[in-house]
Amino acid sequence: MKDDTTAAGRLKGGGAIEDILAWSSGKLSPWKQDALRRLACHSVLTKADHSEVLNLIKASVGFALTPKPAEPIPLEKAHFGSASAGAPLHIKAIRNVENVNRLVPAATLTFAPQGLTVVYGRNGSGKSGFVRIFRTACRTRVEKPEKLKVLADVYGTSHGPQKADIEIENAGAEEVVTWTSGGKAHEALLHVAVFDSSAAQLYVDGGSNIQFLPFGLALPHKLNELCLELKAALDAERKPVTDQLSAAIVHFALPRQTAAQLFYSSLSAKTTDEQIDNACAFSENDQDRLDLLTRLLSGGATTGADLTALATWIGKVSTECLALFEALTDARIEQARAAKTAAVEARSLAGLDSSKLFKDEPLPGIGSESWRRLWQAARDFSLAEAYAGQPFPVVTTEEKDATCVLCLQPLTAEGSDRLERFEAFVVGAIATAANDAETRVQEFRSSVPALDCLAAADWGVRLDQITKRDAALGAALANFKICVESRRALLNALLEGSKGAEAAPPQLVSPSAALQALAEAVSREADAAKAAYDDTARAKLSEERAELEDRKGMSLSAITLKKRRDLLHKDSQYADALAEVVTTAITKRANELVDVHLTKVVLDQYKTERDALEIAHLKVALARKSGKTTASFQTNPGTALTKFASDILSEGEQRALALAAFFTEVSVTDGAGPIVIDDPISSLDRQRGLRVAQRIVAEAQKRQVIVFTHDLIFFNDLCHEADSERAPLHTIALFADGSNAGKIDPVGVIWKGLNVDKRLKRIKNDSVAVKKQYTISPADYEVGMKNLYGRLRDTYERAVEEVIFCDVVRRGSDRVETQKLRFVHLADALAIKFHDGMTKANTHSHDNPEVAAVQTPTPTDFEADLAAIETLIADFRAEHQAAESKRPSMKPTR
Repeated sequence: MKDDTTAAGRLKGGGAIEDILAWSSGKLSPWKQDALRRLACHSVLTKADHSEVLNLIKASVGFALTPKPAEPIPLEKAHFGSASAGAPLHIKAIRNVENVNRLVPAATLTFAPQGLTVVYGRNGSGKSGFVRIFRTACRTRVEKPEKLKVLADVYGTSHGPQKADIEIENAGAEEVVTWTSGGKAHEALLHVAVFDSSAAQLYVDGGSNIQFLPFGLALPHKLNELCLELKAALDAERKPVTDQLSAAIVHFALPRQTAAQLFYSSLSAKTTDEQIDNACAFSENDQDRLDLLTRLLSGGATTGADLTALATWIGKVSTECLALFEALTDARIEQARAAKTAAVEARSLAGLDSSKLFKDEPLPGIGSESWRRLWQAARDFSLAEAYAGQPFPVVTTEEKDATCVLCLQPLTAEGSDRLERFEAFVVGAIATAANDAETRVQEFRSSVPALDCLAAADWGVRLDQITKRDAALGAALANFKICVESRRALLNALLEGSKGAEAAPPQLVSPSAALQALAEAVSREADAAKAAYDDTARAKLSEERAELEDRKGMSLSAITLKKRRDLLHKDSQYADALAEVVTTAITKRANELVDVHLTKVVLDQYKTERDALEIAHLKVALARKSGKTTASFQTNPGTALTKFASDILSEGEQRALALAAFFTEVSVTDGAGPIVIDDPISSLDRQRGLRVAQRIVAEAQKRQVIVFTHDLIFFNDLCHEADSERAPLHTIALFADGSNAGKIDPVGVIWKGLNVDKRLKRIKNDSVAVKKQYTISPADYEVGMKNLYGRLRDTYERAVEEVIFCDVVRRGSDRVETQKLRFVHLADALAIKFHDGMTKANTHSHDNPEVAAVQTPTPTDFEADLAAIETLIADFRAEHQAAESKRPSMKPTR
């Protein structure tokens, strides 16, 4: 075969397939090659195919899959065998129609699998109900899918879904497709193209949408469609991950360039647990440092001095606590207790001695504690004031007798003796021992340090400052004070011999060391606070605090960070998988292939169709329109004044243009799927109506065509063209009554729509029942025979235009086919036979006078008359062929 470099030649020669193979092997990933192979072999992928292809994508980007899918198989030329035109689809029937408009329950239409089926019916006969089933079940142009809704009888009482069974023959196998209004279209029925008034408007203004591309050109678009479906599946799977990512976040108080925030912003699927743990590390020392920095940066100008004062006070309280702890130990308390006991016992002995020595004194109690205090006071007065520089007691002086320092009376001999005896008693051994013991007790009392800091007026404020820095130390110090006060009270009671001296002392734990450490820390803090008012130092402290604050915040979210890291890993896998289903490159290549292998074919075909319908003068053209899943050709009205061709064209021109676009689409579509056309000549003139009939019959010789029409003239044109082209023809007549539509007339199309041969066949069939009445009811026989002769007369009249004058002129048609005159030849003998037959038919079909001796023909007579017209018509046709054979050869024209 000669190599054809035209677009049409490349299309027919398989150039598109070669280009697709070269593209897929060099440009596509393995899973896309595998998907192309599946699409080429099966046209549509099942859910299992989708799942396996999706697994291939996931495996290629590292998803954990079990089990791992099989290795993809690249696309090869052999795979296109089942993806090309394939065995044609045929619609055999629509049956069991339920709740569709006013169609009779279980309505049925049976179609011829080959050639042309014409369904004729007047308005309201039910044609639209069947067409609406085809529109929703098959492939049709539609702007708003909701308008495809099929209603029940809105004035009836039936309920339930609209449904029907569509019998098809697909690739040689019969199948029943159950159709339900609003349901998903069956894949096989998408090869059936439907044209009606709604689609016509879209073809005019929307262009020709080549939905089923030929010779493998659909594969890139189908791959795009698959990619979009897989993208939707991946997006749906990814959404829970992205939702969790939106929730798994760490909130920082302020956005800033800290190490923690930089780490968080750089967190990725590759970040390790160790890196996260290190970034989130935050110790107690870090917390202490953060607290210090917070205090330093939040303090005022006197902070340094205040901290110095606090450090000094804490140092003092530390010293005080140490002294109190040492003075109030259990050992010291026991020593004091022992000293008190010894003093009591010594004084008791001294008391016993005095009672013996001074039993004759005028007053009792000499030697008692109160007496001893009195005596000591008298001695002190004598030594310091009364007789300064003289030993006590003074009983005589150089000038006169001494005066008693107690009663201030001159001393008598008896008084002097008493004073000397009292003094001797006081300085005696027993009394001295008692005095020494009591002195020791007094030493214990005076050795207990006072509560200076612990009892100061600012004690509460200072304790609160310590507690804010170290709660445990503050509590220990407060408890220490309580214990100290308790032990002091116990010691005083013990030394004074008062109540409570026998109570157990509370345990005493000294906070001195901790206080000293805190004092040193506060002192350092004071130094730092003083330095913090230097701008440079303060800026550094602020940066350090920010680092610690953000690290602390992140340390509380380590689990969240690891979860986010895992989610980022999963999300990155989905991102990689989604990158695998990006359609940009495929769309570009698909459009390039369409431009190379299809655009010129479509535009040439569109021109051919416009020429055939005599609308080549219209400037409306088609222009390529890119798409991801389809190759579209947008109508271009050829003017800047409007973008809609419907604004320019008449209704008839619009219908003709729509038919041209429709036939262009079906001509370049894969395979030879059936087409269904509803009322194609609406608004068309007779000339274009004939053109449409010729185009439909021409298409019916390539594929199954089903036409619905209410126009009897157009019906006759279709039948005439089918007969002329010897195309298979099947006709159906629909009618409606008061209750339902969609009923089928078993006799067929009305009498006016029948040609001569079909009329003779109808007459012969009707005569069977009439002849039976001959011996049963002569009256009924007469009426039936009169009707048969009337039909016979109609047939003679139709034979004039159809047989004798070879359809040169037909009633109801505005055309004269002058080229057929060469067939016309009327011999005298045949003219006489025609006259005789027509006369007899008139005689027995008209009303005859009662006096006329016209007998009703017998069945035998009628059979002879019927045979006569059949013979006459055969003779006429033979004569025409003989006349034609004698003439020079002429090429017939339309």
